Parts: sequence; C-alpha cells; structure tokens
Amino acid sequence: MISLNRPLRHLAWADALLFADLAALPPEALAARYSPSAWTVGALARHIVGGAEWYRYCLTGEQWTDLVDPAGPDDVIALGTHLAGLDADLLGQAALPDAMVEFTDEEGRRTAWRSTILTQACLHSIEHRAQIACALEACGFAPIVLDDYDLWAFEAHERDVASPGGGGEDSP
Repeated sequence: MISLNRPLRHLAWADALLFADLAALPPEALAARYSPSAWTVGALARHIVGGAEWYRYCLTGEQWTDLVDPAGPDDVIALGTHLAGLDADLLGQAALPDAMVEFTDEEGRRTAWRSTILTQACLHSIEHRAQIACALEACGFAPIVLDDYDLWAFEAHERDVASPGGGGEDSP
C-alpha cells in the first residue's frame, strides 16, 4: 500500500526551502505580483501557512490563528517556523487510519477523507509556490526555481540525509 508519509515529508522539505529562499530576498520582493489583481508574494506566503492551518483544523479541530502578511525576512522566518510545525502535524495525521473526518466551514458541517485533505495540503502549497515564482520573475527579482523543489531535488536531499551520518529516513 502506498503511504502519504513521503509526499508529506516532501511538502515539509519544500515549504522549508521556499520560506528560506523568500527570507533571503529583499523585503520589497514580498510586494511582487504577477498581475495587478493578483496577490502579493507576501500574501501568498501567508496564505500557504493559513491553508496548512485550515487543513490541520479540518483534521483535528484545532483553531487557526490570525496571520498577517510578512513585511521582511524576520516575518518570513517566523511564518516558516510556524509552517514547519503545521507540516509536522499533517505528517502525524498520515500515521492514522484513513477515515471520513467531520468539520465545520462557512457552509456548515462537512466531511472528507483524511487522505484527501492531506493530499490537498500538498497540492495547495505547490499551486502557490508556482504563483510566487511567477510574481518574482515578472517583477525582476531573483526567481524561485521550481525545479529546486521537485521530486528529483527531494530524492537527492533524502539520499544526502540518509547517507552515513545523515540520519535520514529511507522508507516511504
């Protein structure tokens, strides 16, 4: 049986890399957008974290926090640290049996499979990473290279971590 453990580890790794890359950019890069009506890079970063809070809420009932758009590197780092904890919570959910979970949203009581929520958490982050990359490139900032976050880069990272002295996890 295929597990969601590995995709969620990939999510956590890519999220950490993205937020480290964003923190290294000049603060004005957080205001970049790929079109006049699109969200800024800062708003997209906050939204990635807010989405992870939402998925955790759907799975556990733990409430989300009031997040604000980052204004500079320290804010990006703080959001990234918070996201790392959320990603760990989502990974913990993958250890539970797949089951229908109930939660309340603006439309009332809803249900969804745990596995579908966890899959959506991965897809959600990927979608907004692409938007961030487009916004930065459109505004002339050092681009986020999406290939740096792909499965090949993740597999290389996992091999490096699993090498002697690396202490990585070999199993899916």
